Amino acid sequence: MAEAPTLIWKTDHQGKLIYANQRFETVFGRTTRALLGAGWQSSIAPGGLRRFRAAFQAALGRRHRFCAEVQVVDATGALRWHRSEAMPVLHDSGELLGYTGCNVDITDARAVEAALRELNATLERRVEERTAQLAAEAAARAAAQDRLRHIQKLEALGQLAGGVAHDFNNASAAVLAGIALLEKHHYATLAAGGPGALRLFNGLREGAERGVAISRRLLVFARREELHAAALDPGELLRALRAVLANALGAAVRVVIDVPAGLPPLQADRAQLETTLINLAINARDAMPNGGTVTLGAAFDHIDPAWPAGSVRRSRSSLEPGQYLRLWVADTGTGMDPATLARAAEPFFTTKPRNKGTGLGLSMADGFAAQSGGAMRIESTPEQGTTVTLWLPRVPGGKPVASPRDELACPGRALVVEDHPMMRRFLVECLKHEGWEVQEAEDAGHALARLDAGEPYDLLLTDLVMPGMDGTALIEAARIKRPNLAALLLTGTGQVAEIARLAERGGFALLRKPVSPTELAEAVAGLIAPPATVAGLAS
Repeated sequence: MAEAPTLIWKTDHQGKLIYANQRFETVFGRTTRALLGAGWQSSIAPGGLRRFRAAFQAALGRRHRFCAEVQVVDATGALRWHRSEAMPVLHDSGELLGYTGCNVDITDARAVEAALRELNATLERRVEERTAQLAAEAAARAAAQDRLRHIQKLEALGQLAGGVAHDFNNASAAVLAGIALLEKHHYATLAAGGPGALRLFNGLREGAERGVAISRRLLVFARREELHAAALDPGELLRALRAVLANALGAAVRVVIDVPAGLPPLQADRAQLETTLINLAINARDAMPNGGTVTLGAAFDHIDPAWPAGSVRRSRSSLEPGQYLRLWVADTGTGMDPATLARAAEPFFTTKPRNKGTGLGLSMADGFAAQSGGAMRIESTPEQGTTVTLWLPRVPGGKPVASPRDELACPGRALVVEDHPMMRRFLVECLKHEGWEVQEAEDAGHALARLDAGEPYDLLLTDLVMPGMDGTALIEAARIKRPNLAALLLTGTGQVAEIARLAERGGFALLRKPVSPTELAEAVAGLIAPPATVAGLAS
């Protein structure tokens, strides 16, 4: 036991150290005699001596097994961890004689345990971080999938709305064409029928015009409508609307215009912008059942390309850097909670009672702003009101404006190609009224057959969408046979901007349905007549 490699020790019945083997001298660098004389305090680090003695006395008093981990100071002065264990030694009579125990160096084991604990903690932290990362990625994927489904839904609705609008526009154009012919050739007969006949006639025209307006609204929603952008004075526009809205919104609603002097002009389709602002004002009125204030405002806004795309200053949707006019419609109404606000611009979403709203107002405003080269944003706080803001581009400088032609072209020989019989008759009658000799064809095949037959024509007037070959392809095929043939393309679709680029490259004119006899005559005149000199265009 004296030569054992383990620290072995003994105490008397009072706990006093009475024996320590030679291993103590090797570990602590002191003789056994010195160790026994000084007791435990010569080897245990000061910070742990009191706890060690208290634990040993507690075991001694109960004659229980003793076990404790304690720091000791070795021969080099380094701190080491020992596990000290001892068992009571009893006489046959049951009297306590003392304790026999041993110390085991567990410093390395504790270091390994600490390393394992740190590894486990690090692993748990890494697992938590990775789990959070995976959860965030899953949430981002789910959000992206929701956005994709929303975009696909909007695209499907847009395609449906665009298709319905195109067909409806063609039907309305045909009705308006018939009404125009009746008015042009038989107005005297209608007038002779008395006020009732004229009221009925005017009612038919108003109904057809409303149909055209509805189809164009649908095309704006589908972002397929041609917008006739022009320079608009924002102050004049809003002040003109104030007179309209003051009566339309009712006496309980106060209309305020907030426009500083000297604002530059904006570029937008006036009719569509007025319709959009009126719809927004009506929404504002409906959000104030007990009355309130609707504010229409305008201000200049500059989007700096130096601003980061994700900054607060660039938070205006997907606006490109540049100069914009910011228009807004604000109310003091009930406002919207975050859930309603998140869906406010969705097509067909509405919080109004049944039969009180279509749910298309804000989505159409968003479509109009985007198609105009701008953006829309909605801000709302419950019980504080809502503000809908439109950014529309500022008019670029230096663009000349041509004057309309005053003289119409001389008549000639025209070929009209249109698959709708009523619309075809209308076009033929309009051209004949202007002195043209007109031949007609129901599709591109019949038109090309007439050209192949060698019949002379000065003008080709064709619809865009027809069974088989469309109007643009017909013009290209006709130009192969007659390179100098003037061509005018009519379209009822909303994709005029794309077709206009084709018309510019192909050298033909473009006219949107529905078309009045005067509009048709002026378009043909502008196409056939030699170019006139317009003063001021050479700048």
